[in-house]
Amino acid sequence: MSRLKAEPAAAVRSMAELMAIAFAMETESAEKYAELAKRMRDNGQARVAEVFERLVREETGHIENVVRWSRKSDGNDPDLRQLRWTPKDVFDDEDAAVVSPELVDAYHLFAMAVRNEERAFAFWSYVAANATSMEVRSASEEMASEELEHARVLRIERRRAFSSRRDAEATFVTSGDLANMEEQIAIRLNAFAAFRGKHDKAVLSCLATEAEDLAKQLTGSPLGSSNSISNQSPESLDALCELLAESYLNAGESLPFQADRDRAQILAATAIKRLATLRYLEERPLESPHD
Repeated sequence: MSRLKAEPAAAVRSMAELMAIAFAMETESAEKYAELAKRMRDNGQARVAEVFERLVREETGHIENVVRWSRKSDGNDPDLRQLRWTPKDVFDDEDAAVVSPELVDAYHLFAMAVRNEERAFAFWSYVAANATSMEVRSASEEMASEELEHARVLRIERRRAFSSRRDAEATFVTSGDLANMEEQIAIRLNAFAAFRGKHDKAVLSCLATEAEDLAKQLTGSPLGSSNSISNQSPESLDALCELLAESYLNAGESLPFQADRDRAQILAATAIKRLATLRYLEERPLESPHD
């Protein structure tokens, strides 16, 4: 699951507090991944340990970015004494610490990491929505944007891991398939909007319009065929959005022409942001459609 189990406990009041929260979150992730890497090495799973160690390096880089940001903001390193509350359940190892090491593989590890980044995006989106100052809101939105970028990179690694373990012959997705998926997403977004409150309905309607426009673009100006990560048509809106994002990422690496690859990467960024927004809205309490 990539949903938050609990909303942030209180509004963030200052940049110092925000930096302390970010530092605490990234440090927890790095420490948890390091513990998992050690467990895998101790149990003879060197290749899996290497994946965790890579995730440690990624999180360490995130920590360094937070420290630089904090120093630029007020000249000081993040100070955990600024914490009035501690973020809970943003990081989830999904039982990797207890499951048999032989059953853990790179694909599931990167999938877990993607979900952790998505939860972090949802967390910072909540912080931004409830910020008490424009400075904190802007910084929180930037944090959320960075988490989406982290998720995008990890999605690519997840797909590579999936491809490396896949035994079945690859299926293909065409531009027509992509256009059809965008059309289906637009229909389902509009249907979902009917059950939401005024704010969510407006956001979902914009996403639906965006999907309709992309479907028309893909029909009028097709992308080439590329490998598909699945030969099944998802039933849920969430899964369909996920599949489309992965398909764009795949096209962004596998299409023969650079212009098409660049276009696919832009489409992937749009699809990933849409998926994250959808999951964020699904986290929100259900309001009356008339609110």
